[in-house]
Amino acid sequence: MKYGRTVVASGLGLMLCLAAIVDAQEPAAKTRKSAPPLDAKTLADPKKAAAAAALLESAYQGQTPPESVRMLAAVLRGSRMGPGDGWFGPTQSNYTWEWLAKRCGVDPAKGGITRKQFPGSDAAFARLDRNKDGKIAPEDFDWSERSPYMQMSSMVTRFYRKLNAEGNGRLSKEEWLQFFDKAAQGKDHLTPDDLRDALLGGPSPQPQPSDMPSQAVLIRGLFAGELGSMSEGPKLNEPAPDFTLKTSDGKEVVQLSKRLGPKPIVLVFGSFT
Repeated sequence: MKYGRTVVASGLGLMLCLAAIVDAQEPAAKTRKSAPPLDAKTLADPKKAAAAAALLESAYQGQTPPESVRMLAAVLRGSRMGPGDGWFGPTQSNYTWEWLAKRCGVDPAKGGITRKQFPGSDAAFARLDRNKDGKIAPEDFDWSERSPYMQMSSMVTRFYRKLNAEGNGRLSKEEWLQFFDKAAQGKDHLTPDDLRDALLGGPSPQPQPSDMPSQAVLIRGLFAGELGSMSEGPKLNEPAPDFTLKTSDGKEVVQLSKRLGPKPIVLVFGSFT
C-alpha cells in the first residue's frame, strides 16, 4: 500500500490521515478528496467524524474493508461497541444448521431433527434443542438479536436480576416470596398488571455516556492493540498463527506449534471488560 500525506492528529498523538488510505487506491489526481485530520475538533463534531468514516470506507468500494478499518469507522460514528458494529459481526462456523441437517439425513429446508434422527447423545440433543420444543431446528442456531429466543432470554435475565436481590446468582425461595409480597402489596394474589409493574417498573440500568470511553481513548486503544488488534485475524479454515504465551502463574511458556499433535487443540478467547 502506498501512503501519501500524513497528518499528526492533534491531542491524540496518532500519525493518521484518511487520505493515505484513499491514495492507496490510486484514483485520478483530480478526483482525490482531502481527508480531515482526526483531531479533537473533528471528533467533537459528529458530522465531521461520520464524514471521515465515510471517506475511509470509500477506499474499499466493492470489497469488505479490513477489520481495523471497520472498527475505526464504527468508533468515528459513535458506536457503543455493540453487536454488528466494527468487527463485532456474526460468528462464523463450519458447523451450521445445514451441516447438521445433512449429517442427520434431513432436508435443511424442511422441518427439524428429532431425537430419533439425531445420532448423538441425549445430553448433546438437549443442548442443541435450545428452545426445548423436542426438535433441533434452524432457530436453535440463531444467536443474533433478531432471534425471538435471544430477545426473550435478555428479558428473563433482567427479571432474574430483579428477583435475585442478593445478586449471588442463586434465586432462593425467600427471594421469590419477598418479590411476591412486594408486588402483591398486601393482596394474596398477583394480577398481570401487578406482575408487569413489578418486573418492568422502576429505573432501568442504562449505560451512561460517562461509562463509555471517549472516541479519542478508543482510537488510541485501537492503534495500541488494546482494543483488539490492527492485524487481520485468520479466516475460517485458515490455520491459527503460531504464538508464545506465559501461563497465568508465569512458570511455563506455551507455544502453539509445539502443542500440535494427534489430539485436537481448542483455543478459547475472552476478554476482561
